[in-house]
Amino acid sequence: MLLALPPLLAGCGDSLQPILCDGGPCGTQVTWKKTYATATNRKVDILFVLDDTSAIASHAADLAAGFAKLADAANQPVRPTSIHAGFIRAGRCDTSTRASACDVTEQFMRHEWCGTVNNFGGPFTSTFGCLADLGTDDCGPVQPLAAAVTLLRGPPPAGWEGFLRPDAYLLVVVVTASDDASGPPGSPTPVLDIAAGLKALKQDPSQVLVTVVGPGDCGGSVPPYARLTEFVNQFGANGIAVGLCTGGLAASLDRVLNYTIYDSLEPACVQDVRDTDPVQPGLQPSCSVLDYAYDEQTGNGTIAAIPSCDLSAPPCWRLTPNGTCAIFSIDRGPDWCDEAPTNVTIECVVCAEPNDPACAPQTR
Repeated sequence: MLLALPPLLAGCGDSLQPILCDGGPCGTQVTWKKTYATATNRKVDILFVLDDTSAIASHAADLAAGFAKLADAANQPVRPTSIHAGFIRAGRCDTSTRASACDVTEQFMRHEWCGTVNNFGGPFTSTFGCLADLGTDDCGPVQPLAAAVTLLRGPPPAGWEGFLRPDAYLLVVVVTASDDASGPPGSPTPVLDIAAGLKALKQDPSQVLVTVVGPGDCGGSVPPYARLTEFVNQFGANGIAVGLCTGGLAASLDRVLNYTIYDSLEPACVQDVRDTDPVQPGLQPSCSVLDYAYDEQTGNGTIAAIPSCDLSAPPCWRLTPNGTCAIFSIDRGPDWCDEAPTNVTIECVVCAEPNDPACAPQTR
């Protein structure tokens, strides 16, 4: 939006406005102004449904190694910044978790707000592996799909309140050495109904992803996974089956990263920015930037004027010429958690005349 300014603004501007005059007469100038929002959805609720029967016993070491790699990957800064991770049994007889044994105050792990909000006492990776260590003594046949639906579709059991967040992506990871046997003997629950029930958990079904991990790549014979294959196929591109011994567990998290990405309006591309000092190399713009950030952990919002990175350390803003315009960006520093939604207003002095030589830096 172009805003016509008064012709004389010598000495004008306060701390939140561009310095338009720099001690001399302003003449007729215009400014470009835009407010844009950035938001991220990097919240992922991961439910692991693990075979805890004797069928998986020969692959216990592979399972432990896979979860160690997955935990290390999940705890990297580039990974989702808000994770809920729950571990339940696929066997029929035991419904317990290992939360209390792993120093977790709920039945699942909370690792939120860029890792600063947790409900466990030990390191992330060791707690992750501890929760996954469900043993191999449960009775079969395994019913991973029924276990997932019972937890996710019904009223949350004690300690599971808040696991499933309305705005988070849901990833269900089934790890088993046997096919699913959900339902009464001789009358299995239709897989189509199970898949539909999980999709119904989200207003946008594309936020539900499923992965089936089996030891078919570990050597030895593995029975066919007819029901689990049908289950995966119900989710199209959001469902995959992978091998346990070739990094399948870590691959399940890699897929989530394709979904939990930044969702923002296009970055501000400011055209015809006026260079306040054409003699100096580069672009010396006259801009003001107001930043509003909301912290959902505290419920508080802050608004502040952000300086140029040429004048201050982060948080600060930059305009980078790219040949046709100047790209606006904010460097928020290493301590910023990008879960926080922001609204940013930028206003810059731009050239009133297309042939103004002060606009040349954009084409350098």
